[in-house]
Amino acid sequence: MILSARPARVGLLAGVVCVGSTLLSPVVLAQAGDTSGAHQQQRVRIALPAQALGRALAQFSRQTGIRFVEAPGLDAGVTVNAVNGTLPLVEALDSLLAGTGVPYSFTEAGSVLVGAKAGEVADANTLEAVEVSAQTTVEESAWGAASNGYMATHSASGTKTDARIVEIPQSVSVVTRQEMDDRGSETVMDAVRYTSGVQTETQGIDSRVDDIRIRGFDASSWSNNLYLDGLRMPRGGQWTTPQVDAWGLERVEVVKGPAAVLYGQVAPGGLVNMVAKRPTFEQTNEVVVEAGSFDQYEASFDVGGNLDKNGKVIGRLVGSYNEGDSQVDKTELSRTYLAPSATVLLSDDTEITFLTYYQKDDGGSTFQFSPIKGMLEPTPYGYIDRSTFLGEPDWNTYDREQWAIGYDLTHYINDAWSFRQNAKYSHVESLFDTVVSNPRANPNDGLQADNRTMLRRAVRGEGELDSIAVDNQFKVVFNTGAMRHSMLMGLDYLSTDWNHDRYLVWPMSPDPGTPVAPIDVFDPVYSGTAGFEDALIPQILTDVSDEQIGVYLQDMISLDNWRFTLGARQDFFDYEADQGSMNRAAPGTVIASEDSSDDHAFTWRAGATYLFDNGAAPYASYATSFEPLTGFDSSESAFDPSEGEQFELGIKYQPPRRNSLVTLSVFDLTQTNLVVSDPAPPAGAACTADNSCQRQTGETRTRGVELEGKAWQEDGLSVTVSYTYLDAEISKETDPELKGNVKEFVPENSAALWLDYKWQEGVLRGLGLGAGARFTDSLYGDAANTYEVDSYTLYDASLRYDMRYIGLQGVMFSLTGRNLADEEFLSSCSEYGCSYGTARHVTAGVSYRW
Repeated sequence: MILSARPARVGLLAGVVCVGSTLLSPVVLAQAGDTSGAHQQQRVRIALPAQALGRALAQFSRQTGIRFVEAPGLDAGVTVNAVNGTLPLVEALDSLLAGTGVPYSFTEAGSVLVGAKAGEVADANTLEAVEVSAQTTVEESAWGAASNGYMATHSASGTKTDARIVEIPQSVSVVTRQEMDDRGSETVMDAVRYTSGVQTETQGIDSRVDDIRIRGFDASSWSNNLYLDGLRMPRGGQWTTPQVDAWGLERVEVVKGPAAVLYGQVAPGGLVNMVAKRPTFEQTNEVVVEAGSFDQYEASFDVGGNLDKNGKVIGRLVGSYNEGDSQVDKTELSRTYLAPSATVLLSDDTEITFLTYYQKDDGGSTFQFSPIKGMLEPTPYGYIDRSTFLGEPDWNTYDREQWAIGYDLTHYINDAWSFRQNAKYSHVESLFDTVVSNPRANPNDGLQADNRTMLRRAVRGEGELDSIAVDNQFKVVFNTGAMRHSMLMGLDYLSTDWNHDRYLVWPMSPDPGTPVAPIDVFDPVYSGTAGFEDALIPQILTDVSDEQIGVYLQDMISLDNWRFTLGARQDFFDYEADQGSMNRAAPGTVIASEDSSDDHAFTWRAGATYLFDNGAAPYASYATSFEPLTGFDSSESAFDPSEGEQFELGIKYQPPRRNSLVTLSVFDLTQTNLVVSDPAPPAGAACTADNSCQRQTGETRTRGVELEGKAWQEDGLSVTVSYTYLDAEISKETDPELKGNVKEFVPENSAALWLDYKWQEGVLRGLGLGAGARFTDSLYGDAANTYEVDSYTLYDASLRYDMRYIGLQGVMFSLTGRNLADEEFLSSCSEYGCSYGTARHVTAGVSYRW
């Protein structure tokens, strides 16, 4: 384990196709060298503590792919030196063995013979390793920084092992720290905006959440599809849910398609796994100061390294603080983030990494239910300005405090068996006060008859969440004939207890006597919040406890050039909720109810990949998924879990010795057992009293094509390109007018292109320049396809200058901008209102590394 990694529419689509094809002939990282001097020229990235020789050679081989041969009689117990850094292979070996008296030499086959000189032995014991040549690029760790800039070669999200992406029979995208820094990504949404199959900000700007959808399915902070270090981020009540600052992340990985076999209850579209920064031996310390649009300021740091002289304890401390205004008037935002971590090498075979973080968000919320008229439709007075705040400044609050503490333990039992335990305890508290539109009181598409007055309601939500997640994994490597197996056996557990209470300021407008006054959306005058606290009455009081236990088995099989992945899982899910709902006949009192479910589900997947010598890897896979649903149908029977299945075909292309990867995939994805309205409930059903009768017959089908490519040059041009086509429709519904409609929030086409060039020679050396464009097709905000927003294209750019060339070693200046043309666009509209997307945002920063 490595310790650390329309005209505009046509034009952009053409550019994407063009660049995508050029990626099939990417730039070469290094030309093939002369074999006789290859070992001296090869550089390796290594991080080894002082330890026994046998264990050190095994870790050296695993980290670099170098093949070692032990001479007979070699004392594998002799203690060798710690080696950390990116070094020539010869220098790394000299440092490792210095003072031990153990010789080494290079064999004609390209191996390293340890304990004797070449030609002195005719037989030797070969350590478990990967055969490499002098031209082989050193491979990275799935939990660390990418060794090739934008292009990660390994991922742990798709298999829960350190697997090569090209061998996984599924579409997996990785956004590296390098790419996030070059594009100036401030949030997880920013990080994945250029990823195929992914849409962001579909419900408008919202400072509370990372709004992400994968293949048309929710993977936001409100869902079960957002993970941190392979463990699910807990989900509480409506607004009691965590959101992690992007500065603390080493990479963001997107697994597309069903992933239930490894993760349990997830949507069939896929998941997002955020990988936190971890301690590394080769630590580059950094401090950053930034200032940006809307008077936003931020200071960040990232420091760490060895904590003891023997190299058995390494640490890292990552933190940031930012505050300022936002693009919405009367809305301030502030965040404090701190993430200490430490890795302890307990023995030659055991290591543990402690991962913690603390985050405090203070200020308001940028999310609003703005009226359809004035946003999607014009009024006699024009359109509502994008920055207009329609709430009450004194009541605009979103405060959240969250923290987590956990560890990642790995123990190598022997050469075949290993054990890993990944655990985390999380806590979240939130308070949300807001004044928004009252849709039921504004029948004129959100406004009154004068086309400028909006009736409003005031809401308070507060809650608390505690969660424990544990994932236990045994891994064994063995052979059956010509097949090489890497088998993973796991048991994971997730327990979440949360409460969330929602209150209304009562009576609500247009009732007489309400303390929430109407507002003029074109000339807002804020009336204040006097009487709000005294007028609060409970609307929904919720106390929930849920548990998930999953047992899973995965076998990754190698047979010549074939790679097979088989997996199965059995899940057990238990849910209990006590809820009080407002009694509208007697406001201020609640009607108590209970809800419980005890579900179980079996999911499986199978896939195959063939690795051609030229780097092409066609693959095919099938996978299933499930999501538990709470509540009851018209017959008062508990809902069954929603189920999903997907067929996927694709090809990945990663040319040997080149820093590029292209993935083309086609898929057919179906989700069944969706809850829909029941137009003919049984006579006397309790749900008829409030028109909430439902049944479980809904189905959606999504078919699509995705193209994504990445190429990276340390000195030159780097590229990220993506294109997505989605045909998502409601394939089954009780309402015949909805069947065949386009699924909400799903654009048919989307595309993105980012180009980045770094000069290392000439008068422009030290300069880095990036430019990008993102296209999103029109989409509907509701299942009835009533509200459609137009397509839009946004342009981004970055500029960086390495100031060492003017004598300031370690200093970097950066300037990044998103939506540079300041395109004013709507993200979506529904019966509840419309939402604007992000305005132009420019940030200037200075960093210092040492």
